[in-house]
Order: sequence, then C-alpha cells, then structure tokens
Amino acid sequence: MFKTGLISFALLFTSVHLGAQTPAPPTLPSTAEYIKIQEAGGIGANKRVAISSFFVQFVRDQGIERSAGSFGMFQAQSATYFTQTRGVDVALLQTVADKLYDGFVADLKTAGIDVIPQSELDANPNYQEIRKAGTASPFIDTIETGVRKDKHMAVNMLVSAKGLPIVLNGLIDKKWLPGDNGQSMRGMTLVLGSATAAKALQAPLLAVRMTVSMIEQKGKGWGSSAQYGNMILKSASWEFETDPLPRFVEEGTAVFVNGPNLSGLPSSRSLLTLSKPFPVPGLELSGVKGEGASARGSGLLGALARGAQGADAPADAYIDIQPPNFTAQVTKSGSQVLGLFVQAMTAQGAK
Repeated sequence: MFKTGLISFALLFTSVHLGAQTPAPPTLPSTAEYIKIQEAGGIGANKRVAISSFFVQFVRDQGIERSAGSFGMFQAQSATYFTQTRGVDVALLQTVADKLYDGFVADLKTAGIDVIPQSELDANPNYQEIRKAGTASPFIDTIETGVRKDKHMAVNMLVSAKGLPIVLNGLIDKKWLPGDNGQSMRGMTLVLGSATAAKALQAPLLAVRMTVSMIEQKGKGWGSSAQYGNMILKSASWEFETDPLPRFVEEGTAVFVNGPNLSGLPSSRSLLTLSKPFPVPGLELSGVKGEGASARGSGLLGALARGAQGADAPADAYIDIQPPNFTAQVTKSGSQVLGLFVQAMTAQGAK
C-alpha cells in the first residue's frame, strides 16, 4: 500500500497472459472484409505509379493510465501500466520494411501497374521538396491520447523502406499516430507538391503506412472514501492485464493516393485503410514481469519520468520476440495486407 497525504493507492494485480492464440485470417481474405475506401478513386485508370513514402510503424511500448476520479476536494491517485516489446530494433524493422516494399512492387506489377524507379522520382524537383518536408527515418515518436479515466500512451518506432522519407500527410489517425512531427507546418509543400509531382510524372504518388502492434492492454479501477473523525481517507485500486494480440491495426494501416486524375490539383486523392485488425499468427512470444512503478514512480509523474528518460525507463511487463520468426511472420501477414490494398486500388469499383 502506497500512501501520500490523504490519498491511498493500491496496485492489486498485474499480469501478462501469453496463452491466448492469435486467430489466423480466413484462407482467402477479401477486400470487402478488410479494406475500407474512405476516399474513393484508387489509382484510377493509371497503369503506372510512384511510391513516394513507405514505412513501418511498430508500437514498441504501450501504456494506460487509470484514475479513480475525484472525491470532494481531493483527486484520487492515478496509476500507469507500461508494457514494452523487446527484441525489435531499427535494423530488424528496416529488413521488414524493405521486404514489404519489394512485395508491394511485385504485386503492383502482377496487377499490370508499373512502378517508377526511385531515380526518376528523385529527379523530380517537386519530390525533392517533399523529401525535405518529410521526416527522416528512423523516427521515434511518443504519444498520449485520451483523458482522465481512459488515457493511452505509446512509443512508436517508424522506419521507412529503401531510404524513402516518412510522409504523414493523409495518414494520421486519432489512436495510433495523432501527431505529424510538425509536417502540418509544411503542409502546402506536401499537399501541392505531391499533386504537382503526380501530374509531371503522369503517375499517382502512393504513401504507404503499415502499423504493427503486439498487445492489447486492459485496465479497470475503482475508488472509495471513508471518514475518521475530521480526516477523510481517499483510496483507489486498479487491475491491469496485457494480452498478446499481434496484428496490423485498423485505421493505422493505410495507403494514401495523391493525384489519381493527374490534374495537379490536391483535391484529387484517395485513401484506403484497414477496416479491422489483420492478425499476425505464428509469432513466438514470451512474457516476463517488469520492474514496475517502484522503479520509475507511479501515476502521471511516473509516466512523465519515463518519457524524460527516453521512454526506456522500467516497464511493468515485457514481451520478447524472436527476431527471425518476427521478420518472417510480420512480412507474411503484411504482404497479404498489401496484396489486398493493390486489389482495392486497381478494382473497377475504386475508380
């Protein structure tokens, strides 16, 4: 039991469950089931495209904060719970990103779509400005979303394929990547530049984001108060769980098409996203209890301290992956997702 002033905090239970099995997708997953076309058009009738950005986002750390709310003039102590996935570094994600990119290009060619060589893309002055306005790879990003009783925190590792810039225009979502690393300040370059480059190259520009998460966290809390004479004791308790759920996430996995009608106007665009999580089965995972709040501080102060230490401060639980197995299984599932995107972009119904 941890006490501070008239506030009492008890962390009753923390656990990591690795017995759950990740269900495999259907033998032949369909675009109707997994792909949502938020802005219609796909790549239109075009038979060649340019890939302006292609990156993998790996959600390395995930945290939740729970507060029991307020009791009278007192605010109950909050609690944070962090889980970190270990064994995934930039080099490993680079391998995955490059493999997925190569598979995406192969799928496009199989569908009768030529991909402009990077040398030709780089020779375009508008694309050079896009490179300057984008974010260099690798990029580590920390996020916090939600309020009070439902806060979520994460550390994201973004790694681009083949030396491409990380371009977030059109690919931001509220849960997995709500910020754009200041790219909105350079929005005109990214928006107008992409449309103009598409017109000059006579090919739509594709920006691809593949977001992978390993776990799902759950937390619940409750509070109470008791009066002893003139003293009021406020207490709050929480229960947390971390379950393995490897998947490419909905909304955060997407393809943004710039300039499908080749008009040079930024209004010509199309967005395709995953409509639901796409499982990554066959991963070899193990879990171990971490050092916990006692090693970093509890509540919001603990979260802030963790961020100040580069988000590498002690976690409450660790999930460990096996690098060769991770590379193989994430590449396999990611290639299936990209294949569905290609089908949806080139389908008559997407025009």
